[in-house]
Amino acid sequence: MSLENAKPHTRAVVVAIALFLFFDFTALALNVLLSVKIEAQAVNINLAGRQRMLSQRMAKVLVMMEEPQRQAMGLDALMTELRSTYELFDTTLQGFAEGHQTLDSVGDSIFLDPVREEHAKRLVNQAENIWQTCRSRVAALLGATPAARPYYLDAAVECVTEHNIELLGLMNSLTVNLETQTQGEAARIRWYQGSAFALALINFAGALFFYSRRIQATEQTNDLLDEIINKISASVMVLDGKTDVVLKANRSAAQLFGYAPGELAGTHVVELITGHDGTTIGHIRDGTCFFADTERQETYLDDRRYTILTVIDVTEQQMRVEHLSGLAYHDLLTHLPNRLLFADRLHVAISQAQRKQEKLGILFLDLDRFKPINDVYGHEVGDQVLVEVARRLVSCVRDSDTVSRRGGDEFTMLINAIGSGEDCARVAEAVLAQMERPFEIRGLTLSLGTSIGIALYPDDGDELDALISHADEAMYLAKQAGRGCYRLHAAAPGHDTSP
Repeated sequence: MSLENAKPHTRAVVVAIALFLFFDFTALALNVLLSVKIEAQAVNINLAGRQRMLSQRMAKVLVMMEEPQRQAMGLDALMTELRSTYELFDTTLQGFAEGHQTLDSVGDSIFLDPVREEHAKRLVNQAENIWQTCRSRVAALLGATPAARPYYLDAAVECVTEHNIELLGLMNSLTVNLETQTQGEAARIRWYQGSAFALALINFAGALFFYSRRIQATEQTNDLLDEIINKISASVMVLDGKTDVVLKANRSAAQLFGYAPGELAGTHVVELITGHDGTTIGHIRDGTCFFADTERQETYLDDRRYTILTVIDVTEQQMRVEHLSGLAYHDLLTHLPNRLLFADRLHVAISQAQRKQEKLGILFLDLDRFKPINDVYGHEVGDQVLVEVARRLVSCVRDSDTVSRRGGDEFTMLINAIGSGEDCARVAEAVLAQMERPFEIRGLTLSLGTSIGIALYPDDGDELDALISHADEAMYLAKQAGRGCYRLHAAAPGHDTSP
């Protein structure tokens, strides 16, 4: 029998089922699209954050090339590091601007698509305009003969130093913009997903209603209803509208909760689904749980109210979102907060300190003698050293404080609720003592050290960028003083810049 010759109720049921299946698969497809978009945006967010680290590293290398200590580290090694940093920063910025091949966070080659949103484009264009002058000067230095390098070095240092903070600000704004875009896209897709899900439920309710009219006439209709819901990919249960007891469940629902077909009937829904703090949890018969997404739709049959409950296991999606969030805010190697999370916590700490009239301490650490370890023993040994450094740094502070890895061999610390700079000095001394202890890595005994710069809120500034910049400046004073020591920033009257 063709659909055109079918009875009106039969045609309505078939159309409703078809629409339900369409919206059901649309919701699943949107779920996949959401995961793909979040993964792609996570790459852009990480690369935008890496641009901040690269610009700082470039400025640091150029400054070190001017220092007398550069002979000890090797000018050629510094030139090699400058070249790799310059090329990675340049290709990534070109990727954001017009699309370009670059390297991702693990060193694999990827094609970075240009940003599309207007505000993000403006940020990238501003960074491109600033970078044009510095690009030519750094490129000239990299291409210069050894005899001509001092002339080009001065020009490169002047340009990069002058524009470094501005580039940092633009890259930070780009990172925040990309995060906002990701949240906006995720919200839109979830809205579409929810709409498709709701339409699917409405169509299913329609199918159930039309079919209920047929159930009064023939027993075969009941078998057809069972066949319909058992072919639905989502887990569907029909509940008593007053008691929320399961009257009927499809095979997908029975499998999801670990029951045999037909065993769910008579079970109260609270034994299967619970909610806590905005999260819906599904309880499997064996005692395990899963993250669930549910939709409820009420319908009536012979003046009796029923509830159609659809349940989807979203554990994998939830774990993927949490994993990507962790990637965006934590360092992959040490699992410490990265510069973005550190900035967020510092913003919050400044607000609280301002309210409570308290002081904060920001420590900027740069490891001494770390690069030779990487060069001689390889990056695997260097990575294990960084992990041990992170563990020792965390042991020097309270749970309420924050230790962050900014990238490379640079770390920052946020010390909350201090009385004076002496409190930070004690933390710095504890860190220096920890760093002076030998590192036992893979049977090797390695010596390391660190130079520490300290800035205080509000003495050295009341804004995030100023505090970090001042701590960085104090760290360079510690480097110049012979390394293995700390210095306080001298902006506020009465500060003692030496231990």
